[in-house]
Amino acid sequence: MISKSEIGGVILAGGKASRMAFRDKALEPLHTKPLLEYVIGNAAPQVEHLILSVNHNIERYQAFELPIVSDRNASYGGPLLGILSAMHWFQDAKTGKGVRYLACFPGDVPEFPEDVVSQLKLELDKKSAAVTYICHRDQIQPLFSLWRLNLIKQIEEAVAGGLFGPKLLFNSLKAVAVNCDDNSPGAFCNINSAEDLNAAARLISRK
Repeated sequence: MISKSEIGGVILAGGKASRMAFRDKALEPLHTKPLLEYVIGNAAPQVEHLILSVNHNIERYQAFELPIVSDRNASYGGPLLGILSAMHWFQDAKTGKGVRYLACFPGDVPEFPEDVVSQLKLELDKKSAAVTYICHRDQIQPLFSLWRLNLIKQIEEAVAGGLFGPKLLFNSLKAVAVNCDDNSPGAFCNINSAEDLNAAARLISRK
């Protein structure tokens, strides 16, 4: 059985946010708190160590007091490069000793289940999968995923071959979808625009 002590987590907030007028989505306020604060509050209890994948405005993200990891070799290479960079960090870092799995959380989704990692690791273990990912209301959520750290070489090859998103890699791995039945109004509400942010404010309660 996979234990929490074996799981490192990364919040992926390293994109350009072109649909948000290039503003940092994770820093946009929802009920006066930045989106990232919601994500950290929900993700941190689910993993042993939590880091941030960020490529710009580093000084602003330092206020959250989490280790910051930027993309290796090239910035804005897509979330798959962010995942790979986080894997290397846990493989190399002293605090990452004992971490064998990487849980991913998008930095622009403020509401998700408090047991999402438990759901992912249960299926990863049961199905002997390489990676598990969430499917919610028939919508794939590839950035809510749990990866075996020993996939580094395969992911390096995929990134070198021009793959940018994790979903593109699923077909070549033993990837298992985990159906999540969370029916709360704001669950897995992805913030890509100002309109999305306004909609989330109506759906998600103040915290």
